[in-house]
Amino acid sequence: MTKPMYKQFRSPQGWYSFLFPVTWEHMVVEEIPAFFHPDGGGALQVYAFESKLEHFDVDKELENYLKIHEIDYDPEKVAVFENNEGSNIRACEFQREDRVWMVYLVANKERMILLTYNSDEEVGDELFQQLTNIISSVRFLN
Repeated sequence: MTKPMYKQFRSPQGWYSFLFPVTWEHMVVEEIPAFFHPDGGGALQVYAFESKLEHFDVDKELENYLKIHEIDYDPEKVAVFENNEGSNIRACEFQREDRVWMVYLVANKERMILLTYNSDEEVGDELFQQLTNIISSVRFLN
């Protein structure tokens, strides 16, 4: 039997899950899950939001997030996806204070997850593919 390449993380609230590489570790700091390779220079942090009133506008949420970090929002630099369960996904990257940031928003109706990866090292092809696989595996439960 082959060893699995990914393991599942399920949110403490039980309303989202995703897969992350078995070679990565995870810990929760101030109620924010963080995922990282023990020999790497970066971490993926996951923030979850739920709206009681309306659906999330992922483009507006991404624009607001970037504004907080004093980054100009340029829609030409944002990748737009939708997964097979109808979740809207936005992805972009920027550099700030010698750190590389990859920002992902995944939203489905009243639920949204903001995932940020930041590192003091360049994101190579293998890491980029791992991050893409994680984002692609996000599922909202219930």
